[in-house]
Amino acid sequence: MYSIKMRASKNGKHISGAERIVNKEEIELVANELIKRALMHENGTPDFINLKIEEIKEEIEYIDHLPIKTIECKNKREAREKARELLKNEGISDELIDYAFKIIDKGGMRGAAILNLRGERLEPDKERGVRVKNIDTTKELKEKILKEKLGTERTVDAIAIASKVIHLGIIAELCTSDNKSYTTGYVATKKGYFRITNLKEKGENGGRVFFVKNDVDIEDLINKLENKPFIIK
Repeated sequence: MYSIKMRASKNGKHISGAERIVNKEEIELVANELIKRALMHENGTPDFINLKIEEIKEEIEYIDHLPIKTIECKNKREAREKARELLKNEGISDELIDYAFKIIDKGGMRGAAILNLRGERLEPDKERGVRVKNIDTTKELKEKILKEKLGTERTVDAIAIASKVIHLGIIAELCTSDNKSYTTGYVATKKGYFRITNLKEKGENGGRVFFVKNDVDIEDLINKLENKPFIIK
């Protein structure tokens, strides 16, 4: 199988990214889909699109997706209180949650910030963050999410990331979309993938934060986040 990764930017600023894991005969079709996605992104038309296609030689691990639950909130304040509650249930302090919200609201990162429970940022490049790569969902899971209205196309992408990071031992993930108009974000823990409506307001930035234990082997974790292939089913 092959990994196809797309990254688009304008004036050096990240606009969008996506990835698929496909069979050889699907490469051309999916590559065209990802290029079209880059060109039509609401955050602007890119002046740079990078498309990387490489054969996956490592054994792909298939894992079950996190349970998907949607929490409807009337406004940002209510949504953030719900996200806070979910994170505090995992032993994450209010101060650390406040810091995480500051990171995602600033936006501009291609990847995720990584915070331990002491509030230390562990990612090597604080501007770029760490990208979760070599992931996809099965066609069956995608069809289930869309057919049963468990979420949107964005949910399909996000459930792949969330399921992989929690499987690798990350305590929790907090995420809002870098799409300016998409206000639904999520918290992921071992208990599930919680879609939270109105986690940000329209026009605001988005970002992603991973919470990890203080004794985490950060080099090993980043290597697996970036390189170990997973398909979520």
